[in-house]
Amino acid sequence: MTSTSLASGAPRKRRFARPGGKLILGGLALLLALLAVWFFFLRGGGDVDPYRTEAVQTGEITSSVAASGTLEALVTVEVGSQISGQVTDVLVDYNDRVRRGQVLAILDPQNQRSAVEQSQASIEAAQAQVATAQANVALAQAEYDRQKFLFDRGIIAQAALDTADASLKTAQAGVRQARAQVAQQQASLRANQATLGRTTIVAPIDGVIIDRQIEPGQTVASGLNVAVLFTLAQDLSRVQALINVDEADIGQVQPGQAVRFTVDAFPNDNFTGAVTRIRALPQAESSVVAYTVEVEADNPGEKLLPGMTANADIILSERRGVLRVPNSALRFTPADAEAPAAGRRGRGAEAGGAQRERGQGGAGRGNMVASITEELNLDAAQRAQVEPILQRAQQTARASMRASAAGGGGRGGANPARATAFNAAFDEIAPLLRADQRTTLETLRLRFAGGGGRGVVWVLRDGEPVAVPVRTGATDGSYTEIVGGQLEAGDEVITGGGPRRTDERAQQAAQRMGGGGGGFGR
Repeated sequence: MTSTSLASGAPRKRRFARPGGKLILGGLALLLALLAVWFFFLRGGGDVDPYRTEAVQTGEITSSVAASGTLEALVTVEVGSQISGQVTDVLVDYNDRVRRGQVLAILDPQNQRSAVEQSQASIEAAQAQVATAQANVALAQAEYDRQKFLFDRGIIAQAALDTADASLKTAQAGVRQARAQVAQQQASLRANQATLGRTTIVAPIDGVIIDRQIEPGQTVASGLNVAVLFTLAQDLSRVQALINVDEADIGQVQPGQAVRFTVDAFPNDNFTGAVTRIRALPQAESSVVAYTVEVEADNPGEKLLPGMTANADIILSERRGVLRVPNSALRFTPADAEAPAAGRRGRGAEAGGAQRERGQGGAGRGNMVASITEELNLDAAQRAQVEPILQRAQQTARASMRASAAGGGGRGGANPARATAFNAAFDEIAPLLRADQRTTLETLRLRFAGGGGRGVVWVLRDGEPVAVPVRTGATDGSYTEIVGGQLEAGDEVITGGGPRRTDERAQQAAQRMGGGGGGFGR
């Protein structure tokens, strides 16, 4: 009985769940995740990611080169001192308007006045020497006359007459020497008077004081380099901007082109000017070569000050009322047509985007053959056939560029012969490409266009993308002019979006499953 009572009163052991139950729950969660991935990513149909479109419209196309530089006065004069001395008075300050000849500062003139007085005394002494020499001439002349009278009567010998004649000539030379001393002292006086005048610093032009380097009591030491005391800007109603333009763009810049610029001090104000000169001296920094372009502009209200940074756009061409499409439409290709070149598009589209928007492309720099073959995503068999054709086109283009440069044609803008060479090569290799590669080939033509290039846009018709070949003109970086092709105002061109590629969606789904599975296994 006792043992039975102890057994019935003992605490009961807790029962733990079997490990297999937790695995079952994890499996159910993974199954639900797979169903969700299939529903949202892998199943067909549905408008999960619709096409983004924009209507074709008429508008303005402004092609420009962006650059920056600094503002300066049209004429800047540094006023210095040619002599040394202590500054006694400064009569102007920053931003003061001065007239030509106006006194700006005064140096201590004591030493220079002493030099002038000394020169004046030297002149008086020299003039006294002239008077003495003239008296000697008169005395020598009288002695010569007497000797001549006696000689004519045979009273004295010839030697006595010759001595009197020599004395007369010596006295006359003494007069000339004394007069030369007077002239020398007068020249010294004028030099000392000029030096005395330089103790008064005057404005050489009408202008505005934009810099002052001296204060009263300061000592100016003039040596080989003239000490600069003031800087004057002649006229701030007009300014010039010194714009640094990259060597890749300088060929398109010409004197007379309009320029629009802003400054950070007045971000809401737009200023206009014109290119006046392109300096031939290159400016190299970190292996980047640029050239200085001088731009003159009005300065209403004299708001623009020397030293401000100008953010400028040099207008290359400006067209109004033209048919235009966004540049993103020229770069878009539907997923189904692009699938074999997916890896290439992801790596190369952004790298070449800026050049495509400029309408210049990468032609002329680097190995174009390698760039084009990578863009087309050629297989080994296609590469063996296509590369020789592109290499011949590249050699033709380079020979054309050298001939153009030798003939003085310059390097600026697009090269029509280069565009012709590569367009002919594109026509030759088109039959060797797949459908998706031919679509990419048409978009490549835009890079080699010298105005009126080729391109392809996709228009949404009845819910499906339809390729429309077009001929392109000028571009402003955001929109491109359409000069030919079966495209009309109001057409909805596709700029992005659309169904994702099957392989891309599957990869994203696998990544999501991998992340989710890790969570379930914890």
